[in-house]
Amino acid sequence: MKDINLLIEKFKMNTAGGHSETAFKTTLNDIAKFYCDNFDLEPDEVAILLTDKDNMVMSFAYPEHLVNAGMIPLSSPDAFAARIYKLSRGQIENNFNQMKHLHLFEYIKGPGSKVRRIWKMMSAVLRAGDFKFGIIELSRKGDNADDAGEDFSPENLEFLEASIQEIAPYLRKVLPGDFRGKLS
Repeated sequence: MKDINLLIEKFKMNTAGGHSETAFKTTLNDIAKFYCDNFDLEPDEVAILLTDKDNMVMSFAYPEHLVNAGMIPLSSPDAFAARIYKLSRGQIENNFNQMKHLHLFEYIKGPGSKVRRIWKMMSAVLRAGDFKFGIIELSRKGDNADDAGEDFSPENLEFLEASIQEIAPYLRKVLPGDFRGKLS
């Protein structure tokens, strides 16, 4: 696993000034790259969803092609993201295609990419101290389960939860106060 300390040092510099659209986007991209590198994922296999100020819905902050895709009500019984947020703990689902979930977002194409179904999912809560403000999802996509690659392991989840606990306070520093999907 790649060392988180270099990333934390970068965050300290990038987030020192608080919120700006540049600092926010840079932080999101750096988080996604860190997990892509550690889990051999494609950029569209990392998703960061943030709550609105009223904690009613979550919207995609990353990847960019999902930012305007819509919102997930935190009350949704079918949304994996809402379930993780409500439970306040990470989860692995290596048979994601067999569980009840919102399929809508899987069919939105990224720039120049074809639609690839999510077969495996691992997720953790974004928290800074007692303030919970979203989730991160790591997925394995493919045309079929074999194309999606290896299962996520309990050790993978431990790494995700431990590392995101260190990372999330820096994202919180640059989080817009009125986040709700697209910033501009």
